Amino acid sequence: MRNWPNKKWYLRLVSLVLTFLLVVPMLGCKGSANVTVNWFDADGTLIETQQVKKDYDPTERALPEDTDAWHYTGWSVSKSGTDVVCTATRKSKTKLIWKDFDGTVLEEGFVVEGEVKDKKDLPESNERWNYTSWSEQVDKGEIVYTAGREPNISYFYGNVFQIVIKDKSGEPLGVGSGFVINEDGWFITNNHVMKDAYTASAFFDIRDENSGTKHTTLDIVGGVYNDEKKDIFIGKLAGYEKIRSHYKKIVFTEEYAEGDTCYAIGYPNAAISLEYSRGKVLEEYSDIRDKINGVYYLLSDCYIAPGSSGGILVNENYEVIGITSIGLYADAEKTELISGGSVPTLAFKEQLDRLHDSLLKSLDAIYGTK
Repeated sequence: MRNWPNKKWYLRLVSLVLTFLLVVPMLGCKGSANVTVNWFDADGTLIETQQVKKDYDPTERALPEDTDAWHYTGWSVSKSGTDVVCTATRKSKTKLIWKDFDGTVLEEGFVVEGEVKDKKDLPESNERWNYTSWSEQVDKGEIVYTAGREPNISYFYGNVFQIVIKDKSGEPLGVGSGFVINEDGWFITNNHVMKDAYTASAFFDIRDENSGTKHTTLDIVGGVYNDEKKDIFIGKLAGYEKIRSHYKKIVFTEEYAEGDTCYAIGYPNAAISLEYSRGKVLEEYSDIRDKINGVYYLLSDCYIAPGSSGGILVNENYEVIGITSIGLYADAEKTELISGGSVPTLAFKEQLDRLHDSLLKSLDAIYGTK
């Protein structure tokens, strides 16, 4: 029989092998023990619970998506017993909206709590509008910036002019406003502006290239229509071709409503240059016939004063909705304006198709001032 090795040595060898087989697997599992991670939204809502390896970084999980109210910034890690708790951190978020004056959205964005709001440039001014500033309004958690604008008064230089009427001796009798309605130099004003005129001149805020003066002066050659009750005069200018390039197409409309923005363009209080006043349409027609010779007027809170008569009342599209004609005041001294009355387009639109040189009459013939 073959002899076995030393029994003691043999048992020691077996013990070492068994130890190796038990310890090595344990060493391999040491870093892979599982832990429980709970992810919560900032308001405490549980997002997910998951068993992960001990060496897993729970902040690698994607953050919740931003909402209109919140911007998520990261995870806050803590422990609850043997569990890991990850809570999303966030900051309040405010939506920003930039709009043009007419409500057109120009741009949208947001600002996060603690950040400085972006400063935006105003829309570029153009021949119709001068942009002045942003107005800010908080509306349901949003901040809305609306571009403020004012009419570029030079847009009207080729249309609206100042009228000076004179008697037979050449002495001034009064002033008012008028506006050109086509490229041939036909114009409209109030009848009371022209009444008793022997001659009359039109002054435009356009530099006279020949004389170098600040204003271009044209003669009023006469009229084709005058109505004392409707307070309308339609006439023609001589030499309008000199400044025809400044003319802007006039569009009349009867479409307006209470609350609409409107602008009175003219020469109130015999102003030395063209002016405007912004206001709102107060009502479509006012039954104040006893005061204004039976004429229905379009009322607004635009400023209308002596000298404004014969100018234009326009809407946001610069369409003519009336002829500025009279101011209604709360006191005899005329210091507190109630509203301004304008003759609506309806009162004279039929006469706009009767503009013929053959119908022209001189002012002295119209008003009997020969």
